Amino acid sequence: MPERATIRHGARSTKQAIAIGLSKARRSGVALPPPKTGMRKTRESAARAYRHGRSLRSQRPSARRSRAVKAALRHEGRRSAARKAARTRTKNR
Repeated sequence: MPERATIRHGARSTKQAIAIGLSKARRSGVALPPPKTGMRKTRESAARAYRHGRSLRSQRPSARRSRAVKAALRHEGRRSAARKAARTRTKNR
């Protein structure tokens, strides 16, 4: 494991770094169900992270970010990117 990757979240042990990575993946919506075995606290934490990733909450960006993106896109030309890429950037803004 590269040194830089361990510094990012502060985990020194490999097991802890893997656990943090799994938790981040679950929270971001990866289909990674919680383990069936293991410590109760670990299973509950994993289940909570999994539910968070699966929930259909509205993930609206902040108003400041929306304004910044709109301003940047106004300065940008119409043909500077593929249509699909431009649509992806403006989605939910």
